[in-house]
Amino acid sequence: MAHRTTGRSRVPVGELVGSLSIEQLREVVTAAADRHEDVERTVRLITARADDDLAALRAEVDRGLRTRRFLPYGESSGWAHAARPVVEELRRRATSSPSAELVELLQRAIGHVVKVIEHADDSDGTIGDLTRELLELHATTCDSGAADPVRLAAWMVRFRFADQDLFEVDPVRYQMALGQEGIAAYRQAVAAREHDDTFAVRYARERLAVLDGDTEKIVALLGGDLTSPHQFVQVAEAMAELGREDDVLVWCERGIAETRGWQTGRLYDLACETHARRGEPLETLRLRRSQHERMPSLSTYNALRRAAEATDAWSVERDAARAVLRQRDVRAFVDALLRDGDPDLAWDVAQAVPEEELGSDLWLRLAESRERANPADAVAVYERVADGVLEKTDRRAYACAARILKRARDAATAAGELQSFGQHIVKLREQHRRRPTLIAMLDKAGLR
Repeated sequence: MAHRTTGRSRVPVGELVGSLSIEQLREVVTAAADRHEDVERTVRLITARADDDLAALRAEVDRGLRTRRFLPYGESSGWAHAARPVVEELRRRATSSPSAELVELLQRAIGHVVKVIEHADDSDGTIGDLTRELLELHATTCDSGAADPVRLAAWMVRFRFADQDLFEVDPVRYQMALGQEGIAAYRQAVAAREHDDTFAVRYARERLAVLDGDTEKIVALLGGDLTSPHQFVQVAEAMAELGREDDVLVWCERGIAETRGWQTGRLYDLACETHARRGEPLETLRLRRSQHERMPSLSTYNALRRAAEATDAWSVERDAARAVLRQRDVRAFVDALLRDGDPDLAWDVAQAVPEEELGSDLWLRLAESRERANPADAVAVYERVADGVLEKTDRRAYACAARILKRARDAATAAGELQSFGQHIVKLREQHRRRPTLIAMLDKAGLR
């Protein structure tokens, strides 16, 4: 902001502000506050800060974090933006002077924002993000020792089991603030719901098992019947959270061996992350090779390449890795060749593949990689892809086709085939002469 300049004088705004009198500054701030709610809110918050007035901050929490009206999609992010100064002031207070009163004020703020979400279209997640920020700020403030443990446990139970069902409060995250007394109170409240089979109660039991480090309970609650990769993932992640790396590897290996499906990818990731922390690159390479052979894709190929390069073994692994990919996923194989900097082989492979199998996006990348050495090949691809795009009749398709045809014109110029390309454009314009919007776009692009 300090470097921003006016259009007329080009004098930095910071210098202009420095030249204003107190009365002039008051005039500017008052006018801005009248036009922008967040400016007004910031003024009030700074005033409350100067007086170290928590009551004034509470008034701004009540004023800025509540609304009775429904917030449609177009307004929800604006509301969240206007509320942000309040959240930032709460953050500043938490950093400078955490207290039991501030903990209660944060709980009040969280309650307000959750109620707003319940009657808002928060499709873009801005209000939800604000809530998560407040929850983390609350947990951090409680870590300072400002919260009464038993009262904190009571709030956690009330917030999750009675007030809402959108956000979790994790007893593992709060264990330092809860202490033995608070954990006992929280555990007692969860035990009183032993006959409830709601997600909230199940989550609380699972997190208490992790808090206790009780392997048997963790496996029973998180692993269930251990028939799906996700169940093994949950157990392995709990072991990782507890720092039990040997157990992480045991459960990952079991899950990989005993289950099938795309979620096994997470088991490979967890195991490889553990081996990386332990400085075991050959084990990581072994697992990535196994994963690629079992479920080949561009992502498993790239993961294997990274693991192999870490041990200077990619030259040994590459051909086998490519062969597996070529056999099972030829589109991914061509993509991998382009990423590997092997465009000629990628082009040769693509010639033997049905056009629709690769998709227009990959064909465009192939054409781009071909332009310098063989621009005529690129022209043919660009023309073909543009024809496919024009099967749709909307402005977006027309704009896309025009961009592709401009690239085709450049390639045709390089290939010495500009006349042939011009004939193609004449035919295309005749074919689509009843699409005036398209014709206008072609005219604008100089495609005549």
